[in-house]
Amino acid sequence: MPPQPMLYSLIYRSQASRAVHEVTLPPLLRKARLHNERTRLGGLLLYANGEFMQVLEGPEPALSQLYARIQADPRHFAVRTLAYGPIAERAFPDWRMAYAPADAKALEKITGFLPLKAAPGLAAHPAEEVTQLLHEFAQGRAHDE
Repeated sequence: MPPQPMLYSLIYRSQASRAVHEVTLPPLLRKARLHNERTRLGGLLLYANGEFMQVLEGPEPALSQLYARIQADPRHFAVRTLAYGPIAERAFPDWRMAYAPADAKALEKITGFLPLKAAPGLAAHPAEEVTQLLHEFAQGRAHDE
């Protein structure tokens, strides 16, 4: 049996380039889930008042390739890497791409970051702590349908 590839986690935040509404997210999520299933990626997407925050988990190089596509996507800008590194196990093992609605204040509280418009953001917590806070936030709110 071949060895399992090393897993990585990536957390980023970005600003939507145009109004994104709850009705425009389902097609985006369906496409992301199909791609993630094929490439063994997963995670959680949060959206609040024109800002995205996403945790992606999976093997390299699939993770870096997806992130390059995300950075080039015209639907958002000011893409900021908040954390990246190897992980022992997935925090979101059952989600190809879960989605949880949030409000801007909740997003700021979860991450400990300043709003994107104000500053590039500096981590107030280690990546593992941010991931745990996101996981706790998503419990009961997120869905991967």
